[in-house]
Amino acid sequence: MTRNGTTKLFAFSAVFAAMIPAMQTNAAGFQVGEHSAAGLGRAFSGEAAIADDASVVARNPAAMSFIDSPMFTGAVSYIKPLVEVETALGKDKAVANEAIVPVFYYVAPVNDKLSYGVGGFTNFGFTTDYSNSSGVTAAADYSEVTTYNLNGSLSYKLRDNLSIGFGANAVYLKAQLTSSLNSMTIMDVKGDDWAYGWNAGVFWEPVVGTRLGASYRSSVKSTLEGKAKSDLQSVWNYDGSVDLELPSVAELSIFQQINDKVAVHASYMKTGWSSFETIQIDLENGAQVPEDKQGYNDSSRWAVGTTYNYNNALTLRAGYAYDNSPVGNIDRSFRIPDTDRQWYSVGANYKISNEQSVDFGYAFLKADKALIEDHAGANTINGEVTSGNAHIFSIQYNQTF
Repeated sequence: MTRNGTTKLFAFSAVFAAMIPAMQTNAAGFQVGEHSAAGLGRAFSGEAAIADDASVVARNPAAMSFIDSPMFTGAVSYIKPLVEVETALGKDKAVANEAIVPVFYYVAPVNDKLSYGVGGFTNFGFTTDYSNSSGVTAAADYSEVTTYNLNGSLSYKLRDNLSIGFGANAVYLKAQLTSSLNSMTIMDVKGDDWAYGWNAGVFWEPVVGTRLGASYRSSVKSTLEGKAKSDLQSVWNYDGSVDLELPSVAELSIFQQINDKVAVHASYMKTGWSSFETIQIDLENGAQVPEDKQGYNDSSRWAVGTTYNYNNALTLRAGYAYDNSPVGNIDRSFRIPDTDRQWYSVGANYKISNEQSVDFGYAFLKADKALIEDHAGANTINGEVTSGNAHIFSIQYNQTF
């Protein structure tokens, strides 16, 4: 199937609960927050109010006005999840795959009022892979959904201590989802699409050493098209489409410089998961496919952290965050065995020269145990998330020009 000369495949499932976009989920739901190594080291606390590198493109475009010189920031994060799921039929100790998340940003002032920036990063995603002995492959066999967000932004200084920003986003979505029972394929689909959204922010420094930031990233609506394959229902082997909406994200942050050495910072983030209500598949042959109700609610994330300037070359960071899951026991699926989680983070920045620096970040994510009640067609499979922890390592390079 083609649209405007571009082949588009439709990714959907008739018997499992989630159709999701992005790389490796680490925040609540299937949200991905690995936007920088500097941010990881402080558990992403104060991100909308800190303008210390070009990664502000991802969290608050208004803060670009407070970067004085052209700057490039590039980072790579390695994510090692430790997710275990248990059912009455078996236990799978390696549900989620490891992932590498690359990001890049460039920010430059046009004059003393106007700045621009570009960036590439991811905001949502997951990967899970169950063994045949787990007993859950009818609900969730293999799932890999990735997104990558290309973001162009402008910021403008209304006053010396106040700026606003706006950005436009092009989001690439790609997915492969399968479910099976013994040698029978229940569903095997993969597809990709482009979708578009916007983001905006405000950055204010009411007094020297106190910064406030607020940002908003819009929901992203897309229509995925393609073809499904199934050994269970031959009538499902047809072209179709489904509307999919990624949630909005709002963030409020504060940064406070205590003295020449110490600063503290905090953030509150709200993700509009309630917009992700249901997945309704429309097949061109008119065949009926069961509607998948998601049961997601809006979720919140709290983060606090501190920065310590050890000397002119070395800066140390630490942070703590708490993520609330948007799903409860009856809505949690095996494809995304998401639970509430805590972040424990440390990091550092080392200045190589006046123009170059590197950041390092590490976080340990500790997830709560939780029950799963997954509805696979007319059947319900019960299980438990016995571990949902993860290690994240990140390194970042910054260059000013």
